[in-house]
Amino acid sequence: MRLKRLFKGQNFKVYLMELFIVILGISIAYQLNLYNEARINHKLELNVIKNLEKEIQINIGEFESLKAYRKRITDHSSKLLRVLKSKPISRDSAKKYILSLVQTSTPDLQRQATNSYLSSNYGQTNILLKNEILTLEVYFQELMELSDGYKKRKQDDFMSFLSESVDFSERRIASMEKIKTLEFKNIIWNIATDERELNRLYELSFSQLAKVDSIITQIIKEEE
Repeated sequence: MRLKRLFKGQNFKVYLMELFIVILGISIAYQLNLYNEARINHKLELNVIKNLEKEIQINIGEFESLKAYRKRITDHSSKLLRVLKSKPISRDSAKKYILSLVQTSTPDLQRQATNSYLSSNYGQTNILLKNEILTLEVYFQELMELSDGYKKRKQDDFMSFLSESVDFSERRIASMEKIKTLEFKNIIWNIATDERELNRLYELSFSQLAKVDSIITQIIKEEE
């Protein structure tokens, strides 16, 4: 009987109204919570992107600082190979190119901000940026692996082969005998091949860095 009376007349309307108000209040509170959480996450993501921008700029500067070295080392390996193929090499030419090719350089890449961004839950609103960063990471990985392998091959083949012919500490050619061999020419051919492949990866990485930097600049501009 009480239940029947509850669902009659004014009491029932009041009950429905109170229920509606409670549900509406819960819904509004939930939506506000979602909004605040999204706003906070967006702000945090923007801060991470700004840190990422600084890191990208540092890496761009690192690549630019190696341009002169990359050009010189590539030119010297190619010229030495041409000299070895075309005519007997002189002691002066051997000294110039061989002592130059001893040098190696690997880019000192900053990747903390990149790793932080990729390992986070951010990127749902900036899918293009995340995809381009993933592409950049692939290029970086290939470049670093080739650079490490190249340094090892240069040490194991080039330096070891010339250990009795060149006094690297005194920058002096002690003997030309091994330098005039077919084996040495093949070693230089391998070096020149590695240099060309390194240049390809340097160019890909640098171009991708510039692309990511452009996307980040646009994102930050739209937020200001």
